[in-house]
Amino acid sequence: MLRVDLHVHSTASDGTYSPADLVKLARFNNLAALALCDHDTVEGLPEFFGAGREAGYLALGGLELSLDYRGTTHLLGLGVGARGELPESLEAVKGFRLERNRRLHECLAGAGVRLSWERLLEISGGGQMGRPHFARAMVEAGYCQSLPEAFDRYLAKGRPTYVDKVRPVPKKALALLRGSGFAPVLAHPVSMGLGADEFVRAMPEWVDWGLVGLEAYHPDQGPDFSGFIVGVCDRFGLVATAGSDFHGANKKTPLSWVKDHSPLGLEVVGALTHALDRR
Repeated sequence: MLRVDLHVHSTASDGTYSPADLVKLARFNNLAALALCDHDTVEGLPEFFGAGREAGYLALGGLELSLDYRGTTHLLGLGVGARGELPESLEAVKGFRLERNRRLHECLAGAGVRLSWERLLEISGGGQMGRPHFARAMVEAGYCQSLPEAFDRYLAKGRPTYVDKVRPVPKKALALLRGSGFAPVLAHPVSMGLGADEFVRAMPEWVDWGLVGLEAYHPDQGPDFSGFIVGVCDRFGLVATAGSDFHGANKKTPLSWVKDHSPLGLEVVGALTHALDRR
């Protein structure tokens, strides 16, 4: 059975492959479907949808939002109910990261690191700007010798010039995604930092807010944790999903990761559609 990968990133945020090239790579790896989930943006989806239609390939829209919740909580929106089109309501998410980037630019300038906004736009390639693009600009301008140094001195959490994202609360984010026909799925739940009992206790509230799935298979989660998440899905009527979180050269995980670590195929897309329709 061909596998599905429901969590990848493109040059529209912090990946190194264009949306169209991701479709080509997915077909080369014999994946049954791919979901583009760039951070806080849907700008890559028109190109992604177009490449999918041209190739006769199931290219699903999506995005990944950072939430104001415990630990590091990310929410995927998977476009199982909005194939081939871009809901206008999702354009609002672009403002979440733009505001953060403007504040980071000002904060760095206050610390003596003066970067050209125009050059940052060039480095980001017209996509959603992020800290890796700031790091590249800092190395290029001679403020740091390497990308790790830029993060260690300026961009990492806890540094004086670190600026946190503008993050919506879960209930608001879930309503935004569901109203746009996107199925809300908690991404890599291991990053939330909750113990097993605490995670289970939190689930009824998330289900009430409109959650339909949990990312059970992810490179940051071992087999035991994946099994735990599958069990939680069974208990609360949620859909287990799989994603490589592929970023191209910016992360070591290959797009073929799901072929060796996930048992999930196209039935997941149908299950998400059904879950979205019934709630």
